[in-house]
Amino acid sequence: MDRPGHFGGAMLLFFGIMYFLPRGDTLQTLSLSVTAAGIAAAMSMKPDMDKKFFFGVFHRCWVTHSLLTVIMATAGTFVLFSYMLNMGLLSYYAALAVFCAIGSHVLLDSFTRMGVPLYGPFDNKMRGPRWFRGSNPLVNYTLLAAGGLMMLFYYKVI
Repeated sequence: MDRPGHFGGAMLLFFGIMYFLPRGDTLQTLSLSVTAAGIAAAMSMKPDMDKKFFFGVFHRCWVTHSLLTVIMATAGTFVLFSYMLNMGLLSYYAALAVFCAIGSHVLLDSFTRMGVPLYGPFDNKMRGPRWFRGSNPLVNYTLLAAGGLMMLFYYKVI
């Protein structure tokens, strides 16, 4: 999946989850949701940094592309912000941002031809529906548009 697809997928997941959570209409909750969504969208491209730093040797290994990574990163973020930094409401937004960033990345990459080691390190078999190539511009820009529309829908612009 290319950057527009990951960016849009993270936004789609973040605002999709936020839509069903109790909404606060204060300036604080608005600023937290905007910031967390931006962080989720930007972080959604981070798991592919393994291509840059390790010359692609570890690309799509279980360290960056598994359910265990999603769970550990989300839980670790919540523990850090909630118990160590005592950030209150920000802890939930930060954990949701990390969940959406890494979770959407893993989910979307599972739909590409290569698949992902979903149950790694316990099982390194590449899994997923494998419906399209990650470089497909139609899929990438459709996800980007869907993420943008979900954001506008959440903020009641449309």
